[in-house]
Parts: sequence; structure tokens; C-alpha cells
Amino acid sequence: MLTLPHWLYLFGMLLIIGTMLVRKNVVVPAIIMTFLLGVAYTGAITTGVQTVFSAILIAAGELFSIFLIIAVMSALLQGLEAIGANKQMIQPIGKIMINGHISYLIIILVTYIISLFFWPTPAVAKVSEGTKLQYSYASIIFITFKHLVEYSCRVIV
Repeated sequence: MLTLPHWLYLFGMLLIIGTMLVRKNVVVPAIIMTFLLGVAYTGAITTGVQTVFSAILIAAGELFSIFLIIAVMSALLQGLEAIGANKQMIQPIGKIMINGHISYLIIILVTYIISLFFWPTPAVAKVSEGTKLQYSYASIIFITFKHLVEYSCRVIV
């Protein structure tokens, strides 16, 4: 049998999804619903406040490692940009991209090789920076290739 916390959780998920659909910030609804869930589950307002802070600490523990990796990779990529190495790495392949089909295949190969050494998403920008392709086209190509590789690996596993 569903209790009040179950219904509040369901309503909270729908509220957050609705907030994302209208492209608004989800932080306030998430905090309010976390508080209401804590109060509904325990019956005490103080425990509701405690639930919010506990949820923030748990989320921080999970996400700080990701933030650290992104910060380090961004710093390394900015270091490459400062010395101009990013353009030197990509400049040779920019000359052989003469049409869409060849560019597609070359971007797949080069992005894969670069993403072995760098975080994959900035690798897309680095590849498209040295070519005549726009960033959005290069990212579409990379995302398509990434999904193809993911699905092919699932078949093997």
C-alpha cells in the first residue's frame, strides 16, 4: 500500500521532470520536495531540515570526484591552448578533409585517438577547431560514433 511519502516522491519526480521540460532550475523544487519527504516520513520538521542537509552531503560525495576530473581536464586543455599545441595536433588532418564523407571518417578516427588521451567531449571541440567543420556538426558525428561503439560493445558483452 502506498503511503504519503510514496505519493510525495512520485509528485516530486513529476514536478522535477515538469520543471526541466519548461527549462527552469530544478534546485528549489528538489530541496522543497526533499524537505517534505523528510517531514512526511518522520513527522518532525527538524528531521525534514536534517534530511535536506544529509541529501546535499550524499550528493556532494558522489559528484565531487566528477567535478575534480572535469576541473583537471579543463586545466590541462587550457595549458595545451596556451602553448598552441591544440592547433598543431589537429592542423595536419585539416588539410585532408576535402568533402563530407572523408571528413566524417577522419573525425571518427581522430576523435577516437584524441579521446584516448583527453576527456572525450573536449576532444570533439579540438578536432573541429582545426578544421572547416562547425562544432555542432563535429559533435553530432562524435555522438553518433560513440553510440555505435556503445551498442556494438553491448552485443559482444
